[in-house]
Amino acid sequence: MHGILEDWFNGEDIEHHLEKALEWAIYFQTVEPFLEHIAEPVLVESAVAWWDEAHAIGYSGTLDMVAKMASGTTALIDWKTSFKEKPDYQLADYKRQLGAYSMAASQMYGQEIDEAWCVISCFDPENEKSEALLQLVHLDGFELVAQQRIMADTVKRYFNEHYPGARAFALTMDRG
Repeated sequence: MHGILEDWFNGEDIEHHLEKALEWAIYFQTVEPFLEHIAEPVLVESAVAWWDEAHAIGYSGTLDMVAKMASGTTALIDWKTSFKEKPDYQLADYKRQLGAYSMAASQMYGQEIDEAWCVISCFDPENEKSEALLQLVHLDGFELVAQQRIMADTVKRYFNEHYPGARAFALTMDRG
């Protein structure tokens, strides 16, 4: 799914991909209406790292997309697929991930994030009664900051529990 979306934003012919992987067509078709809200990708499938100098702790990962939205905001977007719609109590990890990646994108690339979206394409190909649906999780600026704080606290607690002296043994960040 990520490859298809990346190629779509690069202006490539995704029909070629979809013909080779028909099972992904319905997932793409489900997220296609959301794509109209994206004016321009800024970062796509980009490595990120966040470092807390005061505590000598951090994390790294790969964000799916940072984009300028048609509304004029800059948004972090995370693409997901699922066999079924996620209930609210299962979305907490996705929200923390959005907080984490937005902190890292801001620190590493100087990219300020106004909002975040987790875009979940839901369809169960093994269930004949399953209908494709789009589930959107949106974090405005206020909620995004709250998730950033939760993630920073989670990282601090993790290092306190798992590393002697609550400090990483080695962690580097490449700003290139």
